Amino acid sequence: MASPIEIVDPHIHLFDVHSTPREQTPLVKLFGWNDRVLRSVAKRAFPKETIGFFGEDNHILADYLANEFRGDSTTCNVRSYVHVQAGWKNKQPMDAVGETEWLDTLADPPAGIVGYADLTLGTAVTPVLKAHKAASSRMRGIRHMLAHHPSKGVMDFTEDASLSGRAAFRSGLEQLEQHDLSFDAWAYSHQLGGVADVAKAHPNLPIALCHAGTPVGYGGEFGGVGVTESERGQIAAQWEDGISAVAAHENVSVKLSGLLMPVVGFGLEEPGRQSASAEEIADLIGPLVRHCIDVFGPQRCMFASNFPVDKVSTSYHTLIAAMRTITAQDDDRAQSDLFQGTAKRFYRLDLDHE
Repeated sequence: MASPIEIVDPHIHLFDVHSTPREQTPLVKLFGWNDRVLRSVAKRAFPKETIGFFGEDNHILADYLANEFRGDSTTCNVRSYVHVQAGWKNKQPMDAVGETEWLDTLADPPAGIVGYADLTLGTAVTPVLKAHKAASSRMRGIRHMLAHHPSKGVMDFTEDASLSGRAAFRSGLEQLEQHDLSFDAWAYSHQLGGVADVAKAHPNLPIALCHAGTPVGYGGEFGGVGVTESERGQIAAQWEDGISAVAAHENVSVKLSGLLMPVVGFGLEEPGRQSASAEEIADLIGPLVRHCIDVFGPQRCMFASNFPVDKVSTSYHTLIAAMRTITAQDDDRAQSDLFQGTAKRFYRLDLDHE
């Protein structure tokens, strides 16, 4: 039997909570000597919706560096990875460049970097983009998160529910085009129409749709969403239509990632359910993954782990096994695209000259 296709993971998050500026850094410095105490304090210090989003047994209160990622993925034939901006605390627009500078110093740096820049600065974001590119030859794109939900029980990652349509934001996207950078778009499923509008308005901008459009409450109740079977059916239908609308634009690729975040509603982060088998996970997320492959095509789909965020629900090995089960029907070329090819093309990764 041929060896499994090697993996290029295009969506992980690295962070050093002890020595880099992040929201959790002060708590870790004060209470990191005892994990039980740290989690107890964090549960009181952070908003309920934040704890709910990441799960109570989350992995964001400890360092997650290349060594941890390599340890998690050691049996999975992972060659390289892409880091996506991860909570670097910014007081001024140029502060975001610090994350790129830090990543470039790591002994096992990412093959590609997706950083942060405030795209609502419009043309004024140009110095930030130039500084990112000057800080690392690995800089490939920007993620300015769009995720906002009408339910108070679901964590927002922007205060502006209409961010994607703002003139200033669109001007910022134009700057990405001019500086040969891609855009990582993360929105909840009811916002996918806005992502499609962005893709239509910027046909020359490469866009990666993160986490398959995150259908909140698809698999079960979360934050007051998806309470009934009927409501979950509506969420699924809206998500399918939204994904199809985004896929109609050839400049968009989709990350098959983040589907085990608590917000999707499968509940695998709950005590006693974190040992779900690869087959069980394949049954849960398979319909979502297959719909994305059907409408985007394998050449615009890329598996990504979203580790360590999804680690609250499963192991890397089990997640990969589930994805290989879901894609077993696809031929070798399609699987090559799904597990490495699309990521390498989208992020322009020349791994033969690492």
